Amino acid sequence: MSGINISNIIYKGWKKSIEISNSEIKIIVVPETGRILFYGFVEGENIFYENKELEGIVFSNGEYFKKEAKILAPDVGGNRVLPCSEEYFHLLTGSRHVPDPFINASSYKVSSLKNGVILESPISKLLGIQIKRTITISEKGTGVKIEQELIKKVAAQNQKIEKIPLTIWSLSKIKTPNTSYLSMQENSIFKNGFLIPEWPDAKNNASININTTPSFLELKSSENLPQKVGSDAKKWVAGFLEKQVFVETFNFDTEQKESYPDNGTSVTIFGNNLFTELECLSPEKTLKIGESISYDLHWSLHSVKDKNEVNTLLQRL
Repeated sequence: MSGINISNIIYKGWKKSIEISNSEIKIIVVPETGRILFYGFVEGENIFYENKELEGIVFSNGEYFKKEAKILAPDVGGNRVLPCSEEYFHLLTGSRHVPDPFINASSYKVSSLKNGVILESPISKLLGIQIKRTITISEKGTGVKIEQELIKKVAAQNQKIEKIPLTIWSLSKIKTPNTSYLSMQENSIFKNGFLIPEWPDAKNNASININTTPSFLELKSSENLPQKVGSDAKKWVAGFLEKQVFVETFNFDTEQKESYPDNGTSVTIFGNNLFTELECLSPEKTLKIGESISYDLHWSLHSVKDKNEVNTLLQRL
């Protein structure tokens, strides 16, 4: 396809990286991490946060990431995907902070397309599922399309895990400082149109950084304490930093509204002093072998002069 270039590169120590570009933007996919680690203008900086301490790390399929003998979720950065809500992590891994290592911390298989790549996760020995992501860019402009499928391949490790509802949960870590946005719904299921979750082991700092308009919620990134806000937004989530706006759009399934994770949450913004995560979630389903969930995303990147232009852009979404 003319206008699109695909190159095999070494990116910050990862030898199997793939750069996909057109005349305006480029993305870098790193199969060794199962992530998209770069999205930005061709001559610009990465919109995504990257953790320098983990550069070049190659994950072994299904093995827990450890630091000083402690099991952790590796904070690599970029964009990744998870297969279930955080409230079920303890059933999978024994920790509410550590997701399925076969999906979150494994090397993915990669296949080439004329305008992108296909990433396929290992089959999780815990959940019995596989994630497939078809990542392509437009011939012109800043558009990126991510077609996502979660497929039930085999039985879960045990009956308790088999009952966990599954979701396609995409998480994009962008740099700080930033301001993030999600659309406000007229008939939201949440009081005031959004939810500030309560945590059992930390304080949620979101309430002091939120500003709302009739059209959208604005969340300033945190300088110290972690923060999180969720909503039943129906179309988009966005982040503004360094005169750029990163927009993720998705389809909201109105017929499945009650089955979205975390009490009906389709979008979440989570952040701390290092990064902000823009999170898009599909409806939850329990799957039989052979069944699947599909959930697609579209990305775009916009240059703006100031917050007035940001507001104008968001009003058009």
